[in-house]
Amino acid sequence: MICICPNPIPWNEAYKRLSHYAQLNPCKPSSPPIPLILAAWTATNDLEKKQRWEETIAWAETNGCSHLVSCIPDQDFYFVEKPTDYMVGPLGVPMYRTWDFETKTRPSSEQIVQLMGILRSHWLEIVGSEIGSITRPLAFTGDKARRLLVFANASFTPPWGGWSYLSRHESERRTFTHFRTAINTAIAPHEVDHIDFITDEKVLKKR
Repeated sequence: MICICPNPIPWNEAYKRLSHYAQLNPCKPSSPPIPLILAAWTATNDLEKKQRWEETIAWAETNGCSHLVSCIPDQDFYFVEKPTDYMVGPLGVPMYRTWDFETKTRPSSEQIVQLMGILRSHWLEIVGSEIGSITRPLAFTGDKARRLLVFANASFTPPWGGWSYLSRHESERRTFTHFRTAINTAIAPHEVDHIDFITDEKVLKKR
């Protein structure tokens, strides 16, 4: 496991200690680095958080107050197996990659049928048996077929929060990222930017 930074509450407490120290002593720079907490926690990836924490440690060492950050216990730190490095959007999931802003062409009808066939035939293998057993792909939608409509069993709750929203916890939101990545890997080079879930059986029967 890789240590990224303190969790938001202990990081904020450390910032308060450093800020108080800065008020009483001449420091360079005059204030410690601002912690990436609250909205900034959601809007930044792991590498950005790690860099900001390392900048905080460096500031404390430079100004002779490293004891104010070294006292944080291990259980108050955020650890991950593989740090994220993608640009993060407002919901805490990856933003469109830079090349996604380029003009995209819609796959032919034959290609769309073929891609949907891949998803339907190998759904459990693609997304995993746990989530695959309570969902199934229905259709590609949107002008460029870059949205995927998926039926979901309303009796179950997805690991990322809900069928129409994402959890506030980054580790849970990341499961949605993995879910979408698995789908895009299976249908490459085509990709979906959005996944919409429907849970109403009545709507499903009309399709």
